Amino acid sequence: MLHPARSCPACGSHDARPAFVVAGFEHVRCGECDTLFVTPLPSAATIEAHYLAEDYHASAIGQEARMRAEADVRAAIVRDLGCRDILEIGSGPGHFLDAARALGMRIEGAERSPSARGARERGHTIHEAWLQELELEPRFDAVAMWEVLEHLPEPRAALERVRGLLRPGGHLALSTPSSSGLLARLMGARFVMVEPPAHLELFSRRGLERLLTATGFSPLRWTTFSGLRRENLRRGLQRYVLGGSRPAARVAGALAWAAEPAMRVVDRAGLGISFEVYAAAR
Repeated sequence: MLHPARSCPACGSHDARPAFVVAGFEHVRCGECDTLFVTPLPSAATIEAHYLAEDYHASAIGQEARMRAEADVRAAIVRDLGCRDILEIGSGPGHFLDAARALGMRIEGAERSPSARGARERGHTIHEAWLQELELEPRFDAVAMWEVLEHLPEPRAALERVRGLLRPGGHLALSTPSSSGLLARLMGARFVMVEPPAHLELFSRRGLERLLTATGFSPLRWTTFSGLRRENLRRGLQRYVLGGSRPAARVAGALAWAAEPAMRVVDRAGLGISFEVYAAAR
């Protein structure tokens, strides 16, 4: 069962134009802020079943070293903002939990999927609840949401809920795919982050800025990242552009070697695959 058509999850506008259809899900682009989103939404049961599947997070297999390094950098940034008590929404296998704890911060997670088992076994406190179900006092210096916001049917309500979990002067740390980046613009429906029903919206820079402002947050640090090293680029070129033949593999390898430095420039220009934002609660 499908819900009625949505207003823009970033700015609330009802002005949207068709973009494309992927896996049976219609995507539209907001005429006000350029955010890309799925409409109508899939049913709540469809969304929940996706995250409770045993193989959820299977795509992260083989990416552990990169994810741990990423978590170490992010935890250091949050610590340097003066945060000591942290809640991570969608904590998954717990790389950020481990990194924050290693830096002496007190951290808890919230995760419903089976991927949280390992983090629990390592002694982390994990609340087995969706964000809207959490019954916690506003006692956190920061709430982290790494690659979470794009999954939520109602991101504005989610950020309002997050705001209520923070102490005065608290911070929000998040990452989410960008529809404003170079690859998103070039690849359209083939962009790797167009992934319904997992990803329900891909925010533009303007749309995410409006959403943060409307929910009481002021960005302090805003960057983009792609995580595309040579091997990632080679696989992506074969999968989405060149195909799986042996000659295609050779061409993909050469192109990936040439493209790796260029992707660093793209990230520095703010046109990477995903946004990473640290914001202060007003």
